[in-house]
Parts: sequence; structure tokens; C-alpha cells
Amino acid sequence: MSGNLRLVATLLRLRMARGAAEPASFWAAFFVDTTVFLLQAAVFSVIYLNVEDINGWSRAQTVFFVGTFALVDALFMSAYFFGILGIPDAIRTGRLDLYLAKPVDALLHLSFEKADPGSLFLVLPALGLIVGSARAAGSTPGPAEIAAYCAALSLMLVLMYDLMVLFRCAAFWMGRTGGLQEAEGSLVEFGFRLPGKALRGVWKIVFRGFLPYGLIASFPTEAFFGEADAGTWAAAIGATVAFTALSRLAWKAGLRRYS
Repeated sequence: MSGNLRLVATLLRLRMARGAAEPASFWAAFFVDTTVFLLQAAVFSVIYLNVEDINGWSRAQTVFFVGTFALVDALFMSAYFFGILGIPDAIRTGRLDLYLAKPVDALLHLSFEKADPGSLFLVLPALGLIVGSARAAGSTPGPAEIAAYCAALSLMLVLMYDLMVLFRCAAFWMGRTGGLQEAEGSLVEFGFRLPGKALRGVWKIVFRGFLPYGLIASFPTEAFFGEADAGTWAAAIGATVAFTALSRLAWKAGLRRYS
């Protein structure tokens, strides 16, 4: 474990040095990503000109949801997003051999080798949306609410990691996974554009259980505003544990057939 942690720290340090050498690329990405989330918050503000709430959520709560998604986006982009994107190519070209031969966890190395610590700057506009909307909602969070939010956010970052790995493990069997990755992108956008609070009936079961993209930003928001009861926490923890086990099993099964 200590060796794997040192590996991650070294990869982050190297990526930070590389990012500092390419400032134009960094600021372009920062501007684009920030604009996307601000526009989404503006879209919801327009929607609320015609409705009072979305299944009980006020405009401030929905903007908080957008800010939470922006925060999740900033954190997973800075850590594992770009590395996981390269897994299918590593499998298809045989480059995975290089990682399997090293005395560290191959999946961990692949996941964090393209970490982008510069994306952490996206946390600033995300926190701006979160703090501003919390004040607009009249919420004064205490230590319990902040701790619940951070715990829920951490769970969702693990769940997002599991989902990304699971989709790309299909490369062990399919070779090319472009179609699956496009489907995954659509699911992520769906979870970003539609608050999980708006899901009902069978759609709630599908997108908060079997394809839990409806949890990613909605669950931390519910935890912050005290709407996540024991059943909601149990469902979120259960989904995270299940997909963690499933992604690991898929990775190990893929390695057994890799050649």
C-alpha cells in the first residue's frame, strides 16, 4: 500500500510540473469547463421562472446540485479521469504489459498516470456556486451537515471511478469500446442535466441503482440539506460497494484473458 501511495504522489508531482509548462492549454480548459457549469445553472434559473419547485427542490437547491456536479468533475478530472480514458488503448496495443511488469498495482498506475492537478482550480467556481446557492436557500450548515456532505461526495467519487473502470474493462473482450464510451458520456450528461430528485418510479430505480448516475451529484446535495435518510445512505453505500466489487472482478477477469 505504501508503495502504491508513493507512486500516486510521484505521478501527481510529475503531472503538475508538466501542466505548469503548458499554461495556455490549462486556462482554455478552465474557461470552457467553468462556462459549461455556469450556463447549466443559468438554464435552471430560467426553468424556475415557470415552476416553483422540481419535486420539492427550490432553485437554490438545484443550483447547489449543479455546483456539486462541478465539484465532482473538478476532483475526478484532477485525479483519475484522463488516466482511465487510456485503459482501452493500453489493452488493445499491448502497452498494458509495461504496467503488469511493475511492482505496483497496474490499475492504480494506469488510473493516475495522467492525473491533472491543475483541474483542481475548477473547485473555485464550483465552491462559488455551492456557497452562493446555500446562502440563497437560507441554509446555515453546521459541522454535521458539512461532514455528511463530504462523506457523500467521497462515496460518489469512488462510485464514479468504479463506473469508468467498468465501462473500459469491456476492452478486454471487445477490443474497441468507442460506442460504450459514447453511451457513458450520454449517461453522465443525463445525470448532470437532470436532478435525481426529479426521477420517479422505475426511472428512479434504474438511474439510482442499476446505472447510478442519478446519485453522483444528487446524493451529496440531499445529504447537505438533510433529505438523505438512513435508507438513502444505505442505498448509496450499497451501490458504491457493489460497483467497487464489480469493477474489480471485471478487471481481474479481463487480465485472465489478456494476452
